Amino acid sequence: MASVFRKPADADRNVKATLYVGNLDPQVNEALLYELLIQFAPIRSLNLPKDRVSGTHQGYGFVEFRGIEDANYVLEILRGVRLYGKSLKLRRADPNSRGAAGTTSNFANNNSVTNAVDVGAKLFVGNLDPLIDEQYLHETFSKFGTMVRPPVVIRDSETGESKRHGFLTFGDFQTTDSVIEKMNGAVLMNASISIDYAFKEDPANSNQKRIRHGDKVERMLAANVSSAN
Repeated sequence: MASVFRKPADADRNVKATLYVGNLDPQVNEALLYELLIQFAPIRSLNLPKDRVSGTHQGYGFVEFRGIEDANYVLEILRGVRLYGKSLKLRRADPNSRGAAGTTSNFANNNSVTNAVDVGAKLFVGNLDPLIDEQYLHETFSKFGTMVRPPVVIRDSETGESKRHGFLTFGDFQTTDSVIEKMNGAVLMNASISIDYAFKEDPANSNQKRIRHGDKVERMLAANVSSAN
């Protein structure tokens, strides 16, 4: 069973047969989750990413089943199930699977982001694990401050697979400065991510040196917006 509790290599992973399991209580461990899920379908691998400092899991994990039908069955049968008083959050890890699309639009519908002014506090996040999606980014980074736009994972236009980078947009530069300081180089799903200010999009100046968000001009304008409010 020990070989089940591992993060499989990307080439050996069937994303379409993998479920994201979130909202896990700290008391839940791999063995307990395995004993729950194995009652419903055969499991190929089960991984609860650990915090590199505390060594404890981060409240979520990924379970790969034998096939897509098994994953679909578990997803349906365990809706509303609670562990230690907390309802499990299950969804397909494959962005192209039925029911997995539309994650970004759902943020706007459930008020996960606000109508605050976009001052240009936009971050680029690189070296993302292929299984990290918009929901995961939101759950991880919304703790730092107000997001004014839903997180974005850049995907291949044909396959829908993650290109392993994305963007986060916050409502102020104090938050983005803090995110860079605390999360640049942090390990998410066993991958060390990189975070920096995103480059500004300015097609008119495509031949000039690209400028990153977070410069003095943007910060001055953001300060004026804040004082006006």
